[in-house]
Amino acid sequence: MQWILCTLLGVIALGPVLWALRKQSLLASALVLTAAVGLSVAGVTWSQRQTRSIQSKQQLLASIPRADRSEDFVTSDTCHSCHPGEHASWHKTYHRSMTQVASRETVKGRFDNTVLELMGETYQLSRTNDEFWVEIYGKRSADAKAVAATPPGASKGELQLKARIGMVTGSHHQQVYWIPTGRGNMQMVLPFTYLLEDQRWVPGNDTFLKSPEAPATMKVWNVTCVECHATAGQARVDAKTRTMDTRVGELGIACESCHGSGVEHVRLNQNPARRYQLHLAGKGDPSIVNPARLSPKSSAQVCGQCHGVKWIHQVQEWRAHGLAYRPGEDLEKTTPIVRATNLESQPWIQEQLKRDPKYLSDRFWSDGMVRVSGREYNGLSESPCFQRGPLQCLSCHSQHNSDPNDQLARRMDTQEACLQCHEPLRNKVEAHTHHRSDSSGSECYNCHMPHTTYGLMKAIRSHKIDSPSVAASQSTGRPNACNLCHLDKTLGWTAETLKTWYGTQTPSLSEEEKSISAALLWLLKGDAGQRALVAWSFGWKPAQKASGESWLAGLLAPLLEDPYAAVRYIAGRSLRSLPAYRDFNYDYLAPDADRAQARQRAATLFDQSPRTKDAVRPTPALFKADGTLDAEKLNALLRQRNDRHMDLQE
Repeated sequence: MQWILCTLLGVIALGPVLWALRKQSLLASALVLTAAVGLSVAGVTWSQRQTRSIQSKQQLLASIPRADRSEDFVTSDTCHSCHPGEHASWHKTYHRSMTQVASRETVKGRFDNTVLELMGETYQLSRTNDEFWVEIYGKRSADAKAVAATPPGASKGELQLKARIGMVTGSHHQQVYWIPTGRGNMQMVLPFTYLLEDQRWVPGNDTFLKSPEAPATMKVWNVTCVECHATAGQARVDAKTRTMDTRVGELGIACESCHGSGVEHVRLNQNPARRYQLHLAGKGDPSIVNPARLSPKSSAQVCGQCHGVKWIHQVQEWRAHGLAYRPGEDLEKTTPIVRATNLESQPWIQEQLKRDPKYLSDRFWSDGMVRVSGREYNGLSESPCFQRGPLQCLSCHSQHNSDPNDQLARRMDTQEACLQCHEPLRNKVEAHTHHRSDSSGSECYNCHMPHTTYGLMKAIRSHKIDSPSVAASQSTGRPNACNLCHLDKTLGWTAETLKTWYGTQTPSLSEEEKSISAALLWLLKGDAGQRALVAWSFGWKPAQKASGESWLAGLLAPLLEDPYAAVRYIAGRSLRSLPAYRDFNYDYLAPDADRAQARQRAATLFDQSPRTKDAVRPTPALFKADGTLDAEKLNALLRQRNDRHMDLQE
């Protein structure tokens, strides 16, 4: 086809030449002939470029997991013709862009000859038109700043690998990139992540709450991501050749992830009479699954297939054929959810605990409440409102009628989320909450869905509907809703308040729990997970309003040197949320000496800043008479920090 176009261009170009020769104008003939030759050459060059582009795209598509399950799945493009509105609303979501082929439309990271270094290897990122490339060189320099300043083309050591980026995962908070390995269509992770808000590259491990002493892991998309970042993924691992022929119904979370296979639905609805008959009857179409028409349990399981800590019994079967579950079926029959609150009913978990003793602690609080993001179904299914009521995911969320950010349905970011079921409380909100009706303390989810889940370098609401409990905080270490908002108050204060308001029994408390703010104990003495959650709460506006702002910076400063990169990142972000620190210069990945200087600058600025007369301070025991921090007492708490290794599996 391209050669036909070039020939046609040549013929068109010869017309003026023949006309000029007919007029016997030698100069005009020469000029026109030159133009014609130039046009022909341009056409051939264009044709060659188009051919190379097509070949390059074909090579790329051959190197990545294939959307090649046409016998079972029709893809979202087919759905668009009959359901354009639903397709358009889904297309705006971050589900749709969970995994995409790398292109100029999907890649948001900077590939303009960017040079990065990690563990002695240098990575040079570049772009050619619609192609994104990485060159990996051997060890060159231990000085990261020197490597970053290396001009493009300078010697960086021996070239280890040059590869075209195949796929990208994520489009909301961060992006992860994948490199073809040559082992079938196996995709290996580029060990850097691009933070979208910060617009910077960072080592991938430094975006997780992961022990700095833990070894780096090389992730493979085909086995770690295919299950939930694609539609109907099949890893298809060949153990003998150690290659992969991974197939998917579609990259990203598409229509058939939630509605099931559309093959039969499309076949039946080619008959217009059937479509109109169903429409006039006002009934659902049995040839496709609509989660809104399922029972609450079955509907929630549609989300739970990805948003849950699952157990796969038949691993070999999964590697060959993917998850057996399909929307509308009983998830528990093929892919049971791990229930850490009831291990006795799940004997198969014991073998996993022998292989990995930290399996549960990397995912759950000690009482079985899930503590990592993306596992909301675990929390929901443990909630009384789900177990004894009609609560389901669609009670609050909507795939098609919502803001893509949290996919909350209309008015579900208000009290209506809970009042739709708890109608008797509508006119008794203040009596129930003991807070003004227009305050954050009267927002149901702030008390019953506090930010005790960690993921994506922030705190996220728990999806187990629960009530604040000092006893639970003592036994599990999980911060409670009261002390995540009232950062200045002790566990003793919370216990007495809950007893006065709701008759809750007061547990035995230590002198420290009675005298020092609970938030400070978690922030300074807690494990990395606790520190991350509370550091985030220090930047949460409702907590700042309830607790006062003027004392917060002095307690965040020590976390700028925290051993966990994610904790440092969160602390730095919360610090910059305070008026005096808006432009505070801090890099959570800077060398140790620079981070120590940043901590000292933050502490000095805090000591020198004026205090408002009504400033709330957590415990006089940590402050001197002039309002500055007592460094000796502060450091005494820091020396008791829980440094157990953590690797939360978000």
